Amino acid sequence: MASQSRTTKQSKVNLSGFGNFLKNPVKSSIFWFDRYFLHQSKLFYRLVMLVLLLVGFGLMTVFSSSNVVAIKQSGNPFSGVGSQLTFAIIGLFLMVFFSTRSIQWLESVSKLAFYGGLLLQLLVMVPGVGVSVGGNTNWIRILDQTIQPSEFLKIGLVLYLAHLLSKHRDELWDFQTGPKQVMLAGFGAAGLVFFTSRDMGTALVFLVIVLGMSYLAGMPSQHFNKFLLITFGGVLLGALSSPSRMVRIIAFFQQGQSTVDGADWQVKHGIWALANGGLFGVGPGNSTLNWGWIPEVENDFIFANIAEEWGMLGALLVLFCFLLLGKYIRKVAQNNNYAFASLAATGVMLWILLQALINIAVVLHLLPVLGVPLPLISKGGSSIVAVLMALGVVLAFERVQAPLASSAKTR
Repeated sequence: MASQSRTTKQSKVNLSGFGNFLKNPVKSSIFWFDRYFLHQSKLFYRLVMLVLLLVGFGLMTVFSSSNVVAIKQSGNPFSGVGSQLTFAIIGLFLMVFFSTRSIQWLESVSKLAFYGGLLLQLLVMVPGVGVSVGGNTNWIRILDQTIQPSEFLKIGLVLYLAHLLSKHRDELWDFQTGPKQVMLAGFGAAGLVFFTSRDMGTALVFLVIVLGMSYLAGMPSQHFNKFLLITFGGVLLGALSSPSRMVRIIAFFQQGQSTVDGADWQVKHGIWALANGGLFGVGPGNSTLNWGWIPEVENDFIFANIAEEWGMLGALLVLFCFLLLGKYIRKVAQNNNYAFASLAATGVMLWILLQALINIAVVLHLLPVLGVPLPLISKGGSSIVAVLMALGVVLAFERVQAPLASSAKTR
């Protein structure tokens, strides 16, 4: 019996190897599926299903909003959604990879991820490597593929801030230890993104992550107030440093007073799309925005397309899904016994949820146009890959909790 048990255990180990996968792909796949998906917590399954739902809905919406322009540009209505599907598949594979890592491994690479992201962001300034779109040089070209480094820097920032805040959680009262390092890392990353790419919207997301993680980690008020002052000063200087940005801000405060051809072109047409959608929408593929009424509608203003095609009920359902995703991630953070994991999951929640709310607020004319994508839904390879990687990190934290929860129930 002991010999048989050892043989069975050895066969399971062999099934997990790549060489044995080539020899017996069916059994190896079943073994991997069982090890990865089965015997997890309900929260793990809910997170996975909600993420898959949002990714699938995003692909459908990208196709609906980009097919007309794709036909005009290449004659192929699937060219836009095809590239998004490729990046979604890459992102899902990376999500699975990161979800199988240990907390210790994730914390050990946090510093590398952060400084690697800073290095990638610096590459946008290299002639021939940095790519400018719409006045922002926020992309780099590698092997005929454009990458947005700031999206991956968000992951590095969240992991590194979680490392710093958990390491110095008992010393946050001393500015020279924890708070100073958090300030240099967080505001340094936001400043680098702004000064290298002139992307105010992305830099604002960085600031929100820094403030939110610091506050929820228990940063003393005297230090947190300094962070707020730095944030206010940075946003004010950023707004005043660009004439085009000032025009958009002025157009925001002059609602309904500027011409259709003015700086509020996107906002006005977005509001018209919301009105045209009504309660139940005009139906998938029937949006008027698809015909070029809003530039890059499949990116920053994709929520307007959703509201027009699916109506107010559909738009509210999408908003509810993001709030539910934030609730699930926050629950992972609250259930985790490791300070680093709890703070990192909180950072991912702040990133995804607040960026989604900023994107929706811009479409609803509650904020000036900032150029921030809707996570998991807007077209953009770097964005969907980075967000799925971050969600893989959250799933890794929940995978650690699942065996603990099971053992607690048995006791």
